[in-house]
Amino acid sequence: MISFRALALSLFLLCGSVWELRATDAELVRITDADKTIQIELRYATTRNLAQRPLYRADMPALVRPHVAANLARAQEILRAQGYGLKIWDAWRPQSAHEMLWALLPNPDYVQDPAMSGSLHTYGVAVDATLVDKKGREVRMPTDFDSFTAGASLNYRGDDVEVRRNLHRLQNAMARAGFYGLRTEWWHFIAKDWKNYAAISEIDRIPRATAVEVPARALQVTPGDSANRSSARPTGGNLGSPPRG
Repeated sequence: MISFRALALSLFLLCGSVWELRATDAELVRITDADKTIQIELRYATTRNLAQRPLYRADMPALVRPHVAANLARAQEILRAQGYGLKIWDAWRPQSAHEMLWALLPNPDYVQDPAMSGSLHTYGVAVDATLVDKKGREVRMPTDFDSFTAGASLNYRGDDVEVRRNLHRLQNAMARAGFYGLRTEWWHFIAKDWKNYAAISEIDRIPRATAVEVPARALQVTPGDSANRSSARPTGGNLGSPPRG
């Protein structure tokens, strides 16, 4: 006899994401409108994710709130000065896609119950990101995306010096640009002012390309600006128990 959860998941997979009128162009912008050098690889538009099937439509861009896009441009500026850059694995997430994830992994340590406060991805204030080198190649990190294991912790406990250095470099840049981390997912970053926003459930059309104003204040990185500064490292401890990924 088929379970209710299995039946619900089957219906989600058959119907796909629902796109209804919920948002305007002013609420969400493309990350690449703020910095075209930021790489985009939305894993939920591919099979390389927890569901092992696309949860987003093929032309889905990486969308966030305008100020979050500007902050990502700041992080990119810091990293480019060091010969690295950002790759975005997930950004704004439709509520329908998040409900699919919850059906697959109903564990609040990793996926927030849609019936509760929901994922900050649906607010447009969270991104999943990794680090690439100057040639655009992903560098070694603790785990792959959607690896819901102890190894994916924000605080790397392994003994690989290269992985530790790469993770600290990413964390340092994101912290300086105004993001927190999440203790269970090293790739998950949240805008510090997330409490000022609410969820955007769905959109009926992809926001058109637009210029995102990035503050003129340049972020200078000197050789002595170590990625190991504990004051700059993001933590999940000050988040006030925010929604999970």
